[in-house]
Amino acid sequence: MSVSAEAAALKFAIPPFLPKAELEKSFGPLVQRLSEMTGTPIDLEVFPNYLAFWQETRTGSPFDIALDAAPTTDFRVARQHWHVIAKLSGTVTQSLVTGPNDAVLDPSELINKKIAVQPSPSVSALTLYQLFPNPVQQPQLVFVDSNRAAAEAVKAGEVAAAVIPTPIAAGYPSLNMVTTTAPLPFLAVSVSPNVSPELAKSLQSALIRLSETPEGEAMLQQSQLRAFTKATDSDYAGQEKLLEGTFGY
Repeated sequence: MSVSAEAAALKFAIPPFLPKAELEKSFGPLVQRLSEMTGTPIDLEVFPNYLAFWQETRTGSPFDIALDAAPTTDFRVARQHWHVIAKLSGTVTQSLVTGPNDAVLDPSELINKKIAVQPSPSVSALTLYQLFPNPVQQPQLVFVDSNRAAAEAVKAGEVAAAVIPTPIAAGYPSLNMVTTTAPLPFLAVSVSPNVSPELAKSLQSALIRLSETPEGEAMLQQSQLRAFTKATDSDYAGQEKLLEGTFGY
């Protein structure tokens, strides 16, 4: 990296999985800790909605670090020469949920009914299109700005159902779970080709060390984040295929 690039703060992008305030509360301490551990200024960058995030991503990803879902992580690796350095441990699934008083046994019962979901290419939207592959036998899509908004819309009876990450669905025990998808690798941290190999290695080491100290473990727990583990591009290879049919893919 040039001297001027090193002097500028790196941008750490987080997709709008959750409302802005919730993202800043969860990931602000993480970004600050990484900045302290690496000695590199890092700023958190969030987006108003998933469409804004995808527009930035598909036109070049003008940030330096991203914590992102498997499909768009692999998209950057394959098309923009990014590299995966770490991931949140484990896997993640998506769940189709309905309201407390709606007993639905099969997704087909929701055809022509309202379902809340973040816009494509959120994993929730990609999942919904897999659940309803026939374009003439789909629910009425109600696009929302976050998974939290989708869950709240179901809870309030504004829509019949929603597709949201299972960890978020677990926070709404009154909702009924219709089905859960096959697991994907959990959120990955990747870096742009503008980040030097030395800094990428330092970031990787810092992420993994977080769970190895009492202070780091406390920060992760407070932010409701799992431990980070080492990961590589190959762990996400092929995941971008889920984006097929997405605008701009």
